[in-house]
Amino acid sequence: MTEKAAGKPKSRRRIDRRQFVQTLVSLGIAGTVLSFLSLLMSLLPSAGAGGEEGEVDNVFKYGPEKGAWYSDRSGTDVKLEDFDQVGKGAGVLWRGKYSAIVIRVDESKLRGATATSGLVAFAAFCTHLCCISTWHLDRPNEDVLFCRCHDGAFDPYNIIKDTMLNGTEYLGAQVIAGPPPRAAPIIPIEIQDGKVAGVAKDLGLYDYCG
Repeated sequence: MTEKAAGKPKSRRRIDRRQFVQTLVSLGIAGTVLSFLSLLMSLLPSAGAGGEEGEVDNVFKYGPEKGAWYSDRSGTDVKLEDFDQVGKGAGVLWRGKYSAIVIRVDESKLRGATATSGLVAFAAFCTHLCCISTWHLDRPNEDVLFCRCHDGAFDPYNIIKDTMLNGTEYLGAQVIAGPPPRAAPIIPIEIQDGKVAGVAKDLGLYDYCG
């Protein structure tokens, strides 16, 4: 009786060890599989990768400026038909983060670029300290992109080649007054079913304000 009794605990310990080892092996296999799946998912493109530009709306949206002809259209799509006369312009938002200005210009006076259906667009961030430039709001009688922070002004009719701090060359409205060191970058535009949209090309050019 004593020998049989003494043998039973040994049998239970052997079973416990086997179960313990089997559990470790199972966990190891599961961990390996999870690690492999995690690696595989990291290598696959995410849902937004590669298609971001196609998913982001490139149509300009009217800005929130008060006292402008477009004040009651804030946040709505900018339409070609809204710009029914030369000199009409609006502060807009592009791709949800870039402040810009769209203007109907006299194409016979435009130098250095070509308008699209009579329209041109520029980044509104002043190249001095990134305040927002306006059109015919602060200087209603002057055809300039005007920055009220330090009286910077850009000529939207004189498009020149300039260079960003990182060495990127671009076309923009020439500085004609104040401290801005570089031209206001032009934003290529296209018309999509009557709506005015920016062309999403060289987007890094418009990130000069961080």
